[in-house]
Amino acid sequence: MVYDAFRTNGGPTQHAPHPSAVTVDVLEVGFIFAVCILFVCFALTIPGYKGIARLYLTMRIVVSFFIASAILLGVLGQEWESAEIVTKTPYKAFANREITAHVGIKIGLGSVNITLKGDPVHQNLSISDKVDFIETINYNERFHWAWRQGRFGYGPYAGRISREFREAQYRGLPLPILWVAEYFVLDGELIRWGRSYRTAGWFTNEVLWTAFPLWAIANILTFIMVFYAGWMFVLTGVCMLTSTIIWATLKWGYQPLVIPFEDDHLITHYGPSFYLVIVGGVVSVIYGAIIVMMDLWFKRQISEYFGQDLLHDAEDFYPEKNIEEPEMGMAEPSIPRRLFTRRMTRRNKSELYKPHPHDASVSSLSAAAYQNPVFQPMEHHDDVFNDEPARTNGRKSQQPAYTESEIL
Repeated sequence: MVYDAFRTNGGPTQHAPHPSAVTVDVLEVGFIFAVCILFVCFALTIPGYKGIARLYLTMRIVVSFFIASAILLGVLGQEWESAEIVTKTPYKAFANREITAHVGIKIGLGSVNITLKGDPVHQNLSISDKVDFIETINYNERFHWAWRQGRFGYGPYAGRISREFREAQYRGLPLPILWVAEYFVLDGELIRWGRSYRTAGWFTNEVLWTAFPLWAIANILTFIMVFYAGWMFVLTGVCMLTSTIIWATLKWGYQPLVIPFEDDHLITHYGPSFYLVIVGGVVSVIYGAIIVMMDLWFKRQISEYFGQDLLHDAEDFYPEKNIEEPEMGMAEPSIPRRLFTRRMTRRNKSELYKPHPHDASVSSLSAAAYQNPVFQPMEHHDDVFNDEPARTNGRKSQQPAYTESEIL
């Protein structure tokens, strides 16, 4: 029958194993793909804007996602330092044949990646001319040290990289890979490269992850308060640049990592992940500084860039003047006071304590009114405000000392 075709004894179809070397970092590629998906989703909203607002939105999306991708790829990237050479080297234990291969090393924050690729990939390693033994030389192994140092040795309480190194020995990995990995496993005398990279990777990882929530807060504040959003972008860039400084300086000793081989030496140098974080940090600092300066001196332009109302984050509220006469009938000057300001600049502080012009006029009028006898205690001028003649001790009251026009 059709379902029995290409089957043995009626069992399910089975395929022979086909081991292949790892060519890319799956986690790193996954995050790149995720950032691209988010960028496409936001890019689909761009046609909904008109005129110059469309260009502004595109610039905001590109800059923001570039900073985010620099942070994530810096944390998960495997190329903070790298090196690669072509050399002759022994292949495996108990083999008297040497191979020509590319030996590479890529160091990340929490692991080291070692590659061995033959030149050519398929080589005849037979020790006899009568028998051909073709070997595929294409290896890619990763050893992790995140994040505990562990005890000395290869036991259950040893560090993670020490235990993985012992498993690699049991599996019979090629000698060049074990030779390179051993430099990060040994921890004594002047060979402490594993401890050095583990410590630097730990602090760099923490500072970079701190930059990510700062970036998220900065994007949220662009819809609320542009001034503080600029400062958040500056802090994000400072954290990114600080992480690169930590990685470059927090190393044990001053001797560079040099791994000798027969024809050449593996000498590490800074890789793409290191420079990507530097570029992302510089872009973030410049972007935030521009936002802060434009919010101080070019409010209308920065408001148009972020699509906000010009008065949204710059309103100053003053209380209404409430002049109440005290019990004695004398008007006291009112003092204007700022109840709430969204941002207190130096100029606003000087204006806050500047007397209002109305205060001087009220003070002068109050003083003049107080000197007028009409506003003296009422028992001395009762007859001024009476329409009918008042009698005091059987006598008619005198005419008021002041006329109505004089009082006014």
